[in-house]
Amino acid sequence: MGRHERISTDLPAYMIGQLRAAVDAGEFASTDEAVREALRHWLVGRSTASMTTDELRNHLQAERDAPGQDADAVFDRLDAKYSALVAADQPKG
Repeated sequence: MGRHERISTDLPAYMIGQLRAAVDAGEFASTDEAVREALRHWLVGRSTASMTTDELRNHLQAERDAPGQDADAVFDRLDAKYSALVAADQPKG
């Protein structure tokens, strides 16, 4: 992955509550991950907002025609990631 830079922002209490609830429910591994996902969605929305209907259709068709990822490899990667997170959360002793 590329270089990271830490930023700080103030959020209303309801947003913090929603972030923490999503992490606590296991939807995300951390609040950082949840915020990155939200920013990715925002960036996609910005990049597609000015597209015409035909441009959007062409973009979607190109995505459908693109080679996909092997599902087993994706699930293996996710299983390893979340198994490591669970193991790291276990009490040491």
